[in-house]
Amino acid sequence: YLQKIMRTIGQIPHAWFRITAFQSNNKFILKIEAGPFEQHYKFLESDQLRSFEDLAALVTVDFLDRVKTIFDDMNRAYRSILFPEKPA
Repeated sequence: YLQKIMRTIGQIPHAWFRITAFQSNNKFILKIEAGPFEQHYKFLESDQLRSFEDLAALVTVDFLDRVKTIFDDMNRAYRSILFPEKPA
């Protein structure tokens, strides 16, 4: 059987997010955390993506802007579950 071994290969500093990079079975995984929320992005190892540095280069300002938008949507959904609006 295929044994899954995931190891932390680095962290990417950021003011708002905790960004951790993992490597597991020919995949790179980015885990981005903000408060109680997480986003995970998986990338196959390839000729263009071989190292932590290659993965870190994918974490651009544009990418993080999209990540923030998703976190904002997650927070709105979370709050609407916890604090539903009462009908008038």
